[in-house]
Amino acid sequence: MRASILLLCAGLAAAAPGDRVLQADSEISAVTFTADGGLAALGRDGKIRVWSLASGALSRTLDGAKGETGTSFLAARGRYATVDAEGRIKIRDLENGAQTQQWNGPTPRAGGFVSTADGGALAASGRPYAGSSENLVRVWNAEGKEKLKLPAGIGGVSAMAFSPDGKTLVAGAYDTDLRVWSADNGELKRLITELPVSMFEIAFSPDGKLLAAAGVDRIVYLWDTRTWKLVRKIEGQPEMISAMDFSPDGKLIVTGGMNELAFGAPVKVILWEVATGRQVRSMSADHRAAGAVFSPDGSMVAVADYDKTISVWAVPR
Repeated sequence: MRASILLLCAGLAAAAPGDRVLQADSEISAVTFTADGGLAALGRDGKIRVWSLASGALSRTLDGAKGETGTSFLAARGRYATVDAEGRIKIRDLENGAQTQQWNGPTPRAGGFVSTADGGALAASGRPYAGSSENLVRVWNAEGKEKLKLPAGIGGVSAMAFSPDGKTLVAGAYDTDLRVWSADNGELKRLITELPVSMFEIAFSPDGKLLAAAGVDRIVYLWDTRTWKLVRKIEGQPEMISAMDFSPDGKLIVTGGMNELAFGAPVKVILWEVATGRQVRSMSADHRAAGAVFSPDGSMVAVADYDKTISVWAVPR
């Protein structure tokens, strides 16, 4: 594949200097910025492609390991997780794809991996046994020892996140509840039951003081994590929200939409001011936003298109 970064000349609302698009040869399901100034994208073909944002060149492609699925980028920067056909969990290096850790996972296989920022804990969800309608969230320490097994509702886990300090784990389920646990001992600190619909995205603010959740009803809900009281709603996304991230300074949040009738339909990607709910910038995407992430310096936001593109937008200053 010949990859290049192009100026985004069409399909954007209010195009700005620095807006670019990356072309891939596979549908993209997730994106993350790398420690060396690149952008990594997980393709639905199992491959991870990494571009240099400085040059626009495709710097490396990591082929998916045979029989491994469930690939997830981790908050522990430079790492990603997979699970093989036997349920073994493997942590791999984003630089070269080398396996750095492996341990036995549960049966049935777990998925939807999230980690603490320091890599000291890894969580995944799955069923306790084949055919069960209930779900469990399991937590392992850095040595691969399972330390927690947490009941997580009916119908599947829709999203999970660790707090920045790694002490709290939150999971949303398709039963519409959010569960807040101590990541140390598994104590259920809060059960949030007032949500009317399922949440597809969960994120903590960088200082850990806010928890954001968004999904089917197009609203971003914000809770104070000291009291677990709902403090604010951000409304205005025209579609269901399928992608979300806080800026590194916590002042902005990005949301990306998903048309419930057709994933290939155009949607909006919106930058919001967290304190006021004011729209800072609104951009158009050709297809469902499969993932959104701010760059480490907060100057860019990358959005994975359900098609074969990653849009990179400049964040207003």
